[in-house]
Order: sequence, then C-alpha cells, then structure tokens
Amino acid sequence: MLLIHGMWGSASHWNEFLKYFKARNIKAKAIEYKKNERASFMDYVKEVAEVAENEVIVGHSMGGLIVQKVAEMVETKAGIAIASAPPHGIKFGNFSLTLSSMRYLPKILAKKPFIPSYKFVRKYLLNCMDEERAREIYASLLPESPIAAYEVFMGKVKVDERKVNSPMLFIALKDDRVAPVELEEKIASKYKAKLAILEGCHWIFDSPHEIAEQIINFVSEIL
Repeated sequence: MLLIHGMWGSASHWNEFLKYFKARNIKAKAIEYKKNERASFMDYVKEVAEVAENEVIVGHSMGGLIVQKVAEMVETKAGIAIASAPPHGIKFGNFSLTLSSMRYLPKILAKKPFIPSYKFVRKYLLNCMDEERAREIYASLLPESPIAAYEVFMGKVKVDERKVNSPMLFIALKDDRVAPVELEEKIASKYKAKLAILEGCHWIFDSPHEIAEQIINFVSEIL
C-alpha cells in the first residue's frame, strides 16, 4: 500500500497510519515526492506512477487527485482518495475558500513556493484541532510548488474516468471545509465509485482508526 500526501504535506504526516497498518501486519509505505519551485502536478504523478503498478494507492487532498490521475495511467489494485481535490470539470465550490486563496495568486504568478498563512490553514484545514495542536501541525508544513498549486486550484488536471479500471473508494469528512461532502460526492460519481462519509475535518492524520478501517475493509472486499 502506498500513501500519498497532499499540498504542503510530507510523508511524515502518515506516521500514525503507518503504525496502525504495521500493527495489523499490513505493508504500507508513505511516498515523499520531490518538491521544487518548478514542479508541476504531473511531475508528482509520474513519480508515484513509477512505483504504483499493482499497488493499492491511498492519497489525501491533492494526493487524492494524484491517485485519480495515476489510476488513469497505470493498472493499480485499488485507488483510495481521502478529502480529495477535484479533477477538471468539478469545482471546489467553496466561495470563501476561493476568495481567501486569491491572496496567494501573486506568489503563484511569481513562481515562488509558499505556505499559506496560519489564519488560512487554521480556518480551512485545521478547524477541528485545538489551538496548541494546530500550531504544531502548521510548523510541520512545507512550501508547495506554485505551478502544482495553480494547476490544482484552477482545475487544470484532467482525468479520463473511462481509463480508470481499478476499484475506487472516496472518503469524505463531515466537517471538511476544503473538500466538503458534496464535493466528494461529485468526484465519486464521476467514477461510479463507493463513497464513505466519516466524522472529522481535512486534517486526518492524528486519528487514523476509522479511516484506516475503511481502507482495510474496502481492500478486503475487492482483493
């Protein structure tokens, strides 16, 4: 099983999931794809695709969109997208998020890697965390490529669902302000895929139990 992090994330964010899977004798590895100021979304996809054939791939946020694109390109055992960013043709739909994101457009146009402000991250990504933990998480974030960020936020990533042959599962979190349930329903519908709706917000990494069990059960059903 390959775990793919999202925007501003890192492989280390999956540590609690890795511990959970290891305790159940499930082999899992978190991928740390290369980030640089000129990386495109497809650069990330190609890195994952090189090792994803015949694997179960799990992605969070932008990583969920990577899962979709990789599943279009190579034969995977299964694709699981958690709080996924949408492909071309499906809009984020949160006007407040879109408006708040516009302040980072100058950095994107200047092709400067960036991390959003703490206020932005706290409101949209960490809304279910206490203040102390939110500060710790924010300190762990990494600058994102402005090119990849632009492609994701502007809906430039096209996925041909007719070429996705592997079973897909989408997981939505009830209090997610970035990828709300309605958005994940639309994405899952694109692939005629299963959708699970769980408690939580966009930051999933502190309490892996319920999500990990959904993943384990889904994989057990299809393999």
